Amino acid sequence: MTGDVQTQNDADRLARHTDRLVQAVVTHGACHLDARQVATALDAIDLEHTRLLFIENVGNLVCPASWDLGEDAKIVLFSVTEGEDKPVKYPKMFQEARYAVLSKMDLLPHVPFSVEKAVDLAHQVNPELAFFFASAVRADGMDEWYAFLRSQLRRRSAA
Repeated sequence: MTGDVQTQNDADRLARHTDRLVQAVVTHGACHLDARQVATALDAIDLEHTRLLFIENVGNLVCPASWDLGEDAKIVLFSVTEGEDKPVKYPKMFQEARYAVLSKMDLLPHVPFSVEKAVDLAHQVNPELAFFFASAVRADGMDEWYAFLRSQLRRRSAA
């Protein structure tokens, strides 16, 4: 499920890679999704045959942190192109998240970014935050991310 302010472009891009429905939620200007929007979007998804559901909230690090969408865990995604100070600039998102994915790691040689500093700042905000480091372009770190997701599915199935 993707959230976007005005378009369903993200859903369309993702849909090209799966035969499953990628449901778009367009907020028409709102800076976050709310539980009602998620519940409405869920009506279009075959939950009987869904083991893992991602809810992409509207893309900023301010508003989404304050909204409970019924998720098992908030995951914050930020990239090396954004600067290592994101955790202290937007602390609530990092405080609320259980996991962080630091993306675009393949760009490290081209941008002034310290992974160590970013992780340190994030842990100052949330010492329990677990990190994944990934580059979707090169598929670096994706095996670890997928293994984590599979472990979460096994954990949920056992419960």
